[in-house]
Amino acid sequence: MLEMTQKYKERVEKLTSMLDLDMVVITEPTNVFYFTGCHIEPHERVLALLINVKTNDTALMFPALDQEVVNDTATVDNHLPYNDGEDAFRLIFEHAIDAESLGIEGGHVTYNRYQRLLENYTADQIHSVEAQINQLRGKKDDDDREKLQEAVDITEKALADLVNEPVSGKTEKEIAEFLLARVKAHGAVDVSFGPLVLTGENSALPHGTSGDTVVEPGHFLLIDFGVVTKDRYVSDMTRTFIIGDPTEEQEAIYNSVLRANEAGIRQAQVGTPMNTLDDAARDEIKADGYGEYFTHRIGHGLGLGLHEAPSLDAQNTDKLEKGHVITVEPGVYKAGFGGVRIEDMLYIDDTPYIFTKFPKDIDSITLEA
Repeated sequence: MLEMTQKYKERVEKLTSMLDLDMVVITEPTNVFYFTGCHIEPHERVLALLINVKTNDTALMFPALDQEVVNDTATVDNHLPYNDGEDAFRLIFEHAIDAESLGIEGGHVTYNRYQRLLENYTADQIHSVEAQINQLRGKKDDDDREKLQEAVDITEKALADLVNEPVSGKTEKEIAEFLLARVKAHGAVDVSFGPLVLTGENSALPHGTSGDTVVEPGHFLLIDFGVVTKDRYVSDMTRTFIIGDPTEEQEAIYNSVLRANEAGIRQAQVGTPMNTLDDAARDEIKADGYGEYFTHRIGHGLGLGLHEAPSLDAQNTDKLEKGHVITVEPGVYKAGFGGVRIEDMLYIDDTPYIFTKFPKDIDSITLEA
């Protein structure tokens, strides 16, 4: 516990070393967890971590009903509980009474809550620190890597459970429910995404909805899902299966996406501009004549959240750094025919580390009809 307490305090110190402000008010629950080890879902109530940038003193303002959770997990210097009906913002103002400048998460604070802050501060005293928080959360260490591997292992065990049995004749919803039950049986506390199960023509919808469509011979079966572990780390993986012997076009599309996936992974090196991963994958798909059907970025960061920094899109020229955790997930989505996405998770190191081990060659993903 002492080691973990130190880890959270070091994260606070790294953040404050990046800022020239008096106080930071962090309200997004995953960010609060990142800096304190305490996870609370406040729903409509206000949750706020207050960090004194000059002293690194920390205070957690939280609904009083969560007191025991805070006692057990929060690595903060001060507790500021409040009861329903009390004005939580008065606690913030009182604790930050000497602060002349505030940092907030610009993309999370709602308009109404920003208006409350304007009761005590002018607009030019309030600054977004979202970029600095995203930068910190984007870099993972060896402990993070181990916990992310646990999330991937659970995901892959559940998927292996699925394909060890016939899937033809099952509906998308039935498969999704099966995977949800299996990840929990293997130790997950929840899913991070989906399970998104799309078969036949539905697989051409990059973010469709699992429904009552039945898996049949000749279908693509796209499965995109991940888990949340007890330590709140997440995974995200996609495999696309072919039910029965692939047609010539199915084989061409699948192998095009596989080559794109492998090209993106080869580019995932320390110091490589992030857009070159997207370029490398997209070039493979364009060369095969499917460029118009690849409609999203090559990947994104993840860790405690499903979508974190960095964004591996065609415009991002920032360079990959040691500690980044990313997905590489090219896809081809042909309306009226079907789609393929292949998604792996990587840890950027001197030699890139690939979390996902589930087979993706066409023979391995071809299932009996």
